[in-house]
Amino acid sequence: MNWKKLTIDSRDELQEFLKNRFETSDMNFTNLFLWSFSENIQYSIYDDVLYIKGFYEGNEYYFSPVSKFDDKENIVKAVEKIKENGGKIVFIPESYEKFLKDVYPIKEERDSFDYIYLQEDLAELKGRKFSSKKNKINKFKKTYNFTYEKISKENIEEIRIFQREWTENRKEDSIIISETMGIEELLNNYENLGLRGGIIKVDKKIVAYAIGEKLTADMGVIHIEKGIFDYQGSYQMINMYVAKEEFSDVQYINREDDFGSLGLREAKLSYQPIKLIKKYSI
Repeated sequence: MNWKKLTIDSRDELQEFLKNRFETSDMNFTNLFLWSFSENIQYSIYDDVLYIKGFYEGNEYYFSPVSKFDDKENIVKAVEKIKENGGKIVFIPESYEKFLKDVYPIKEERDSFDYIYLQEDLAELKGRKFSSKKNKINKFKKTYNFTYEKISKENIEEIRIFQREWTENRKEDSIIISETMGIEELLNNYENLGLRGGIIKVDKKIVAYAIGEKLTADMGVIHIEKGIFDYQGSYQMINMYVAKEEFSDVQYINREDDFGSLGLREAKLSYQPIKLIKKYSI
């Protein structure tokens, strides 16, 4: 197959296979673009099937192949082609698992499950189950002189500076360093990618921001969410404000996976997801 490096110029070509097709956060151009700089993501189109591969810690891996016309037979053939090369296939959606499990030994990957929430729950935090979140938000509002801003070309550079400073104290974390490489490029191509997001400022200085986009007709996805823990409640504030101000046109919000981090898993479960979207590997 003829492999091409994934760049911003690949978007239109890949969107023919990915746009409005999947509720999972991985099978999405922005997510692929975000990690393409650290994981050398490449793609190939053959027989109306999109193949995508990357390299993580020196090991080659493949994303679930995608049939342009949802041809199950073509997907099975594509998996076989990848397996002939000895490749591991990850981020297989449930819709593919249903028929692939009859052909291949397939494994459920809990660390990759996406967390799905009602937009209304995140935006309004109604009820006793969210009382601790509301308490932190109320304390933040009483403690700090804050403002909320929609992300635009006027404040992109401020976010870039914030992200670099946020990363400074985390340079030993290779995943954060890799993610920051991608975030720089998301900011460079913010409008072209159709992204949406917001920032929380205290005394005109950014203390939290989040970036996402519309994933399907009724679901948004949050790709990036960063805050300063010293400003207690900053994460709760940006989560609520972005859901309310930027995603009022969807019913659900996908906040991606927890990558196997127990702390992140606990935090995401505390927001009461209505479901987890399963993913699989072969």
